[in-house]
Amino acid sequence: MITTEMNMGVSMKSKLKLLKDIAEFLNEETDLKTMLDGALRELIDHTEFDTGWIFFINDEGEHELAAHYRLPPSLKKRDCHYLDDGSCWCVRAYHKGQLRTATNIFVCSRLEKAQLEFPGENKGITHHATMPLISGSESYGLLNVASPDREEFDKDELALLESVAFQIGSTLKRIELTAKEKESVVIKERQRLARDLHDSVNQMLFSIGITSHAAKSLSDAEKIDDALTSIENTSKHAMKEMKALIWQLKPIGLENGILHAIESYSELIGVKVNIELEGFYSISDAAEIELYRIIQESLNNVMKHSGVKEADVKMTVRDKKLYTTVTDRGAGFDLRNKRATSYGFGNMRERIRKLGGELDIDTGIDEGTVVRITVPIEE
Repeated sequence: MITTEMNMGVSMKSKLKLLKDIAEFLNEETDLKTMLDGALRELIDHTEFDTGWIFFINDEGEHELAAHYRLPPSLKKRDCHYLDDGSCWCVRAYHKGQLRTATNIFVCSRLEKAQLEFPGENKGITHHATMPLISGSESYGLLNVASPDREEFDKDELALLESVAFQIGSTLKRIELTAKEKESVVIKERQRLARDLHDSVNQMLFSIGITSHAAKSLSDAEKIDDALTSIENTSKHAMKEMKALIWQLKPIGLENGILHAIESYSELIGVKVNIELEGFYSISDAAEIELYRIIQESLNNVMKHSGVKEADVKMTVRDKKLYTTVTDRGAGFDLRNKRATSYGFGNMRERIRKLGGELDIDTGIDEGTVVRITVPIEE
């Protein structure tokens, strides 16, 4: 009796360790393909299951082979033909909502057809178990596993399969929500850039059109020269605005460090910037891009609204945080005024929220503006 209890303890510990390892792996993954391949490999390598594959199934009941690991030769033949093509009992049962728990499949048409065409290349695999990938009310597809000379799996093995499938389903939901959030951010960014194009470049192009049209009817050489000079200056300004917008789409120069990128961008938009850095810091590339975007937006505000062409950027490392201030001594504004929304602070706050940081704006009429940014950093 003592021996049996000890064996059960070792088995349970192994199962819990496996679930913990898979959970930790899934929590760190954001790429769909890498996540599925890694989870399937971890499951097969550390259990009695010998092979596995994952189907995604859409609302019409059409399936797609999303991942597989250690398939027998017969199932790999012809580019996984017997897994890719045709329907089967488990896909139809899933589509009808009849699969909610881990189930032994006693007759698999895919394995039967592969065995008929490639005799002896199934490696003794004739049956498999299946479990739907579910998260709440969302269903994504099926996780299938099999082993040689096994016609069914016991309750503990099916329970383990359910646990892993639940973890994968939850991760699929997280990745889906993250993708939707990113898409929403992209749409908002496009809308903001469209507004900027309309408010700046479009108006300048309209001005060029009006001036050039008027110049056609001029006969005085001096007035024509003035019109051409106006067109030239306006077009140069429009080009500068366009370059600034392009920089906002892709932070050119950030590969050389954020300080270099700030200097290059400020030069592009015609703002003299005094940069000061105290200490060393380490943040992820994604976080550095977000921080740069916030500083970039602050410098845009200096250029467009402050009435001055100079700003101070100070970055200080202290207590595992990076403190950044962007200061100008310009016109300032009233934060309570609705016009303040045109300064892009909503977009800046959204970016700082994703970094787990804080954003504070200190300004007033004729008092200049200080934008304070605080973000956590790695040790």
